[in-house]
Amino acid sequence: MGIFKSRQRWEPGPGDSMVLSLTEVELELLAGLPDEMRTVLLTSDEDPARARLFPRAYLDPTADAAEMEWRDAVHPDLVDQRFEALDLIAGTLTRAVVTGRDQEWREITLAADEVQAWLSVLNDVRLVMGVRLGVSDDHPEIDDDDPSAPAWEFYDWLTYLQGSLVETLLGDFDESGVFDDIVDDE
Repeated sequence: MGIFKSRQRWEPGPGDSMVLSLTEVELELLAGLPDEMRTVLLTSDEDPARARLFPRAYLDPTADAAEMEWRDAVHPDLVDQRFEALDLIAGTLTRAVVTGRDQEWREITLAADEVQAWLSVLNDVRLVMGVRLGVSDDHPEIDDDDPSAPAWEFYDWLTYLQGSLVETLLGDFDESGVFDDIVDDE
């Protein structure tokens, strides 16, 4: 196994942009995610993966009326925001350009709103995969011959990709000195 390569994935770009580096294989894998996520968004509320994307606002089971009122008011906008993020992601993936002599790496320059869409979609995909894989606090040891091994590898890589984006964004935040001020106040 091990189709995912080690490399710095996110780099600050010009202005508020970020540059994402992916291999061709990774790009192909990511290209299918928007359609897969659209399918999940269009399933019924009984789908546990979809339910994970839209948890109850009221945990009290006797608050069903309030829950329905909240869902009627907010849920359509939440679904629309997710579809918009998926559309942004799909568009960014088509802008990948070859970099380097080996022709293996592709780069995508992302505007600030596209970076936010990436954060949102990576989180949503991981939530859905987590439900489908039965992710818990204890990450199981998966043998390479296990039929779920590729899905677990992809899940772990998405976790890495999301985490490295957050670290890169926080690094920029930390360099601004704002984070230091917050930490010093504690």
